[in-house]
Amino acid sequence: MPGYDFQTISTIVCSFIFHLTISEWLSSPFLRKLAPAFGTLPANKQVVLRNSLERMKRSCMGIGPKLRCSAFLLVLLGLLIRHRSSAEKVLMVPAPLAESHWMALAKIGRALASNGHTVAVVFPQDTVEKRRAEWPDFQYEAFQDQGTQTRLNEIQHQAFSTAGRKEPANMFYARTGEMMKQCALILGDSKLEHRLRASQYRVVISDPFFPCGAILSAHLDIPHIAVLRGDSYFLDQKATGVPIPLSYVPYLGFDFTDDMTFRQRVWNVIASTLHLGHVVSNAFDGLARTYVGEVETLQSAISRTDLWLYKTDNVLDFPRPSMPNMVQVGGLNVLEAAPLDEDMEAFFQSSGDDGVVVVSFGSNVKTMSTERQEVFAAAFARLRQKVVWRHTGEKPTGLGNNTKLLAWLPQNDLLAHQKTRAFVTHAGSNGVYEALHHGVPMVCLPLGGDQPGNAARVVARGLGVKLDFSTVTADQLYQAIIHVVTNTSYRETAARLSRLHRDQPQSPMERAVWWIEHVIKHGRLHHLRARAVELPWYQYYLLDVAAFLLAVCAAVLGTAWYSCSLFCRKICCKSGAKLKSQ
Repeated sequence: MPGYDFQTISTIVCSFIFHLTISEWLSSPFLRKLAPAFGTLPANKQVVLRNSLERMKRSCMGIGPKLRCSAFLLVLLGLLIRHRSSAEKVLMVPAPLAESHWMALAKIGRALASNGHTVAVVFPQDTVEKRRAEWPDFQYEAFQDQGTQTRLNEIQHQAFSTAGRKEPANMFYARTGEMMKQCALILGDSKLEHRLRASQYRVVISDPFFPCGAILSAHLDIPHIAVLRGDSYFLDQKATGVPIPLSYVPYLGFDFTDDMTFRQRVWNVIASTLHLGHVVSNAFDGLARTYVGEVETLQSAISRTDLWLYKTDNVLDFPRPSMPNMVQVGGLNVLEAAPLDEDMEAFFQSSGDDGVVVVSFGSNVKTMSTERQEVFAAAFARLRQKVVWRHTGEKPTGLGNNTKLLAWLPQNDLLAHQKTRAFVTHAGSNGVYEALHHGVPMVCLPLGGDQPGNAARVVARGLGVKLDFSTVTADQLYQAIIHVVTNTSYRETAARLSRLHRDQPQSPMERAVWWIEHVIKHGRLHHLRARAVELPWYQYYLLDVAAFLLAVCAAVLGTAWYSCSLFCRKICCKSGAKLKSQ
């Protein structure tokens, strides 16, 4: 197990031996030696330990106390080294697209790093310095992407940079092809593979949106953990063996609830059956055969996943079947709110009793069409509330004096503020759970992906309303915001669901970290995997049993029919012979 090197331990021990007074042992140079281990402790334990050290420093002023303090500090040193030595190495393989997906992984990685684990992330060489500046807690395993990252960024920009634009089918195929090429570069980098094997990572964490993480973990023979909102490729259904009753489990890309009409159930079956997951499987199957085994496929590689961390929650999501290795961690992205800066706090306080409306359409959306900008600006200008709008690009001509434009928002902190009255959002998973946690009603304008499904859940739970981004008028948007802000039922429901969401024995992040460390400690969790994963399709659906029972029934009925026919023929023959004799 990794731990402190010999030089660091020797330096600390020598400080105990050669320093003459205990106050010198507790001086800043000594504490700096303990800083690496001290930083790995949870925050509450750091506070307790810091206070204890200060009290020891004040009290250790005599020969007797020196001896007692020495014993205390030696025990403390042992505990810190033991805590540090329990750390393990974790490898994360994020998706090359969708910043919100990376944010979820990054926050999990930061929590693991705060527990003393070494967290490394696989990124293209050209992006490492930028990522290191943003996330200095991590180590980085770089590879040469040969321009795939640039092309993927261009595809994403063309498809999603303007709010309301839908991803064309050709963009999906182009994106899948570039992701496959990048995965091939990761798996085919012999130097990277050598570093990864030499580092002896204990677990690989990835998002199935980029299936390369599952193939890499199988190639390295390392346990794999998936973090996801929902698998748009439907690979998790077969990988977990969980049944998905389409009668009440809606497709996440539709704005259906678990109470579907006949027409909705028809569309639900069609969408869940004729999806484009086979395109992704076909693209990555060759890599699975090359780097995992000749008979392997992407589906078989993903089926080796030991743990599935779903960014869902029973308070917001609809009940559905689950498996023991499927753990809900919805809301893990929510952090304790930090105070706003002076300028933002002053803006919020200036709203008075009317409060503030927060507006954001996610990290991928860079701007809107001019026509949509003016519609939104006109609606916001009519509000009595102040508005904070995450917006880049040209300033709308109809922007009101009550609206503040910012290129980036401390969204979690704004939603936690007591003067926030509503959240106008595209219904991305991260933002929805932040609003749920802080009890803020929502006006949802979903753009694509899982957002229609998230918006449907918000409406079904009474947390807000849903509008069509592409066709909404300024008056409709204004009326929707006023309705959510002035109707107390939304605020009361949001507060009640927030209390339910918070009332858990562990926070979602604590639960995610516990399960990850459980995998690190015990390795592969075969006892949690359903046998359904290994069954052929005809056994899973009991078609062989049905065929056998049908054959038995057919044989019994056939035998009975034949016997009756034979009996009837014999009787008829006897009757005929008797008539002839007469």
